[in-house]
Amino acid sequence: MRPLRLILALAAVLALGGCHRSEGPYPSREIKLIVQAAPGGLSDTVSRVIAAGMEPVLGVPVVCENKPGAAGALAFSYVTRRPPDGYTIGHGPVEIAMVRALGFAQVGPEDMDLLCLVSKTQPVLAVHADAPWQDLGAFLKAARQRPGFYVVGNSGTGSIWHINALLLERTTGIRLIHCPFGGSSASLTALLGRHLDAAVAGAGEVAPHVAAGGLRVLAVLDARRSRIFPDIPAITEFGYEPGASAWSGFYAPRGLPADRRDKLVAAIRRAFETPAFQKVCEQRGMEPVFLPPEEFRKFALEQAQFFARVIPELLKGGA
Repeated sequence: MRPLRLILALAAVLALGGCHRSEGPYPSREIKLIVQAAPGGLSDTVSRVIAAGMEPVLGVPVVCENKPGAAGALAFSYVTRRPPDGYTIGHGPVEIAMVRALGFAQVGPEDMDLLCLVSKTQPVLAVHADAPWQDLGAFLKAARQRPGFYVVGNSGTGSIWHINALLLERTTGIRLIHCPFGGSSASLTALLGRHLDAAVAGAGEVAPHVAAGGLRVLAVLDARRSRIFPDIPAITEFGYEPGASAWSGFYAPRGLPADRRDKLVAAIRRAFETPAFQKVCEQRGMEPVFLPPEEFRKFALEQAQFFARVIPELLKGGA
């Protein structure tokens, strides 16, 4: 029996030692960055460039993991259920403020610890370069003469660009046929092929096609002009209400310790300032904008309230 007692005593000592053993200062192992979109898209690019810029600051790998689906709701739900230990964070696009109103998941900014915002993207209304409309006024006049006739593409039902097309209808009083695609690239390809009359997409997504002579931008659906298209009027210059910009940020499960939050935010800020991220913003038509936790939280909650109010109205009747 004596050997058995010795084994049990040794096991107890080891167990107690394990209870008090610390994993070391944070971070001491890899951090997962959950991306709500498929590989290769803008969200994925932003996440991977930021992750690469964080690693030298934190001293550990920051590994991106893609979990696309339901306008990001799958990824958002996954991250918010993880322990708030700083080892799982998420890419937080505008959809974090939209999915509850869309009915995809009961999750929103209030269920997260928001870390920081890093970019905004303005929506534009584009037509084929050979379209008969040279400006927004001409397009609106034609649309009013033939309500429910012209087809406008978007990046998917309930997407931010679909919501912007619906906001355009509401503020101008026109009626369009909405054609959803699996992303802006597909909708713009259809517009280039003249299968659509117009499309709503991000300024940076449209810019290469404008430069190549295939598309024309009629208006920036925002309160101000785009630095990419400085000669194109904002919709507010015609007396109409602006649409809603896309944006990009990062978040963690709610309850993240303040010291770990501060380390993550500092690392993301350093990544934000790198030439690599600034180049992505320039190439993809994003405006680099950094908002720290409290400012980002205030902004995201305001956005969630806006979408909670307008999305049910806009989608009523299956628009």
